[in-house]
Amino acid sequence: MSRISQRAAFYHSLTVLLEAGIPIIRSLDTVTAGQRGHMKKVFADVRNSVSKGESISDSMAKHKKAFGTLDVLLVQTAETAGNLPECFKLLTSWYEFLNHLTRIIKSGLLLPLFVLHLGAFIAPLPRVFLRGATIGEYFFSAFKVLAVFYGSAIIILYGYKLIRKSSFLSKIFDIFIVRIPVVGTAVWHLSISKYCRAFNMLYKAGVPIIQSLTQAAPQAGNTVVSGIFEGGAKSAAEGNAAYDGFSGRLPSEYLNLWRIGEEAGELEKTVDKIAEIASDKAELILTECARWFPRIVYFMICAWLIKEIFAGYAELYSIPSF
Repeated sequence: MSRISQRAAFYHSLTVLLEAGIPIIRSLDTVTAGQRGHMKKVFADVRNSVSKGESISDSMAKHKKAFGTLDVLLVQTAETAGNLPECFKLLTSWYEFLNHLTRIIKSGLLLPLFVLHLGAFIAPLPRVFLRGATIGEYFFSAFKVLAVFYGSAIIILYGYKLIRKSSFLSKIFDIFIVRIPVVGTAVWHLSISKYCRAFNMLYKAGVPIIQSLTQAAPQAGNTVVSGIFEGGAKSAAEGNAAYDGFSGRLPSEYLNLWRIGEEAGELEKTVDKIAEIASDKAELILTECARWFPRIVYFMICAWLIKEIFAGYAELYSIPSF
């Protein structure tokens, strides 16, 4: 189980137990007992700290890798307002949403990865039948392709981590990502959805609108998109409507919904709608990408096979190869 899934399950269990009237220490005992691995140790440490009189938010803040700033802020606000069950319910929805996105991406990659591995072993076959390659040479050719793929994947992932450590490089990377055809559009809408969900979660928990606007920005996952909403906090601090400070790059349908919600006093409802619409658009694009990507891989494998077949016949009949 991933950490995102563990958090979702942890918060959901706490919600159910607290709503049933079970004290927080007993609730933490029950939830911790059902955990495994590193997160079990984290949850147990939170339970022990709370039993010694520390607040839940302070206990969570000691484990920055396990609990994000958003989690700690929400719990801190909920402790002050006395609505912990509602807070944990909001966090459950947030991590279930993130888990849903992760599943979409993983499911979209499974078939292409399978086809790639299959192709790595099919494509060298013409060398065996037409060019007299040995079994050793056949497997070497197949594993060479996979080595290039996995080597490139490792370099990309390591490079991504290094980029995210630099605010300048991270911003350049985010600009590049949103400008990629199709995929960039999906990232754009997805980041808007994440920002709106994070804002609404904070706002519903009782966090002031200015702080909610500010704290939601890192949750967008893209500095370009979070920059669209950046002026909202400043506008609200000056006594104006938050939407007056939003960038004109925010799609008009989203901006109008935010305006309607803020003017009618139904901001929670309209921001939820923005998050839903943006999420649906991103999911539609990602689903289409997942449908077409295997076809591209199929085409590449077929092209490779054709090349190998022609090369094999070229050797057999001593004609120039391609």
